[in-house]
Amino acid sequence: MPLPEPLKKIADDIIDYLRDTSQSPPYVVYVYEPEKELAVRAEMQDLCAYLNAKSVTVGAISLGDLFWQAVDDSQFYDSIVEAEQTSPGDDDVLDDVHKSLREILNTSPTLAERVLAEVNAKPDDSVILLYRAGSLYPVFRTSALLDDLRERLRKPVILLYPGHVVDPYGLSFMSKCEPAHGYRAKIYQRSSQ
Repeated sequence: MPLPEPLKKIADDIIDYLRDTSQSPPYVVYVYEPEKELAVRAEMQDLCAYLNAKSVTVGAISLGDLFWQAVDDSQFYDSIVEAEQTSPGDDDVLDDVHKSLREILNTSPTLAERVLAEVNAKPDDSVILLYRAGSLYPVFRTSALLDDLRERLRKPVILLYPGHVVDPYGLSFMSKCEPAHGYRAKIYQRSSQ
């Protein structure tokens, strides 16, 4: 089965880079409507199979797993859960929980440092697929993560981005956040299917 056009372009960009690594590695944001998460995961299996058939190794990294590792490592998990359970529906408590989680993700090792460690653990000739970005919502926006990682990545990266494109270059995370502009990545939008 052929890849949908946006995924074919992404694959071509990656293969072109691997033929000539003198250029900067592709840094791709694949945008899709959040409710299409499961369909996109299936499409990523097709993309990975396509790239593997071209002798390209794909390393997948779950942002959700790294998020929960950071929370577990902080030793604040129980207090965060308790705060939510003792004050259900209290927006002030929920705001405090979100601030605490944001602080955890910005404390060393930061989320970006955790991602970078995972990326560096993958083979040198691999392509990195960052998925489960939606698990960061509403605590952490991917624009901050991408800005922090941009100059430190030496491998092609594809970020699966649940949201939508606003204007030509703005992205609304989870289709709920105010659009962030200035992404220094190639943005590919999933075809409506």
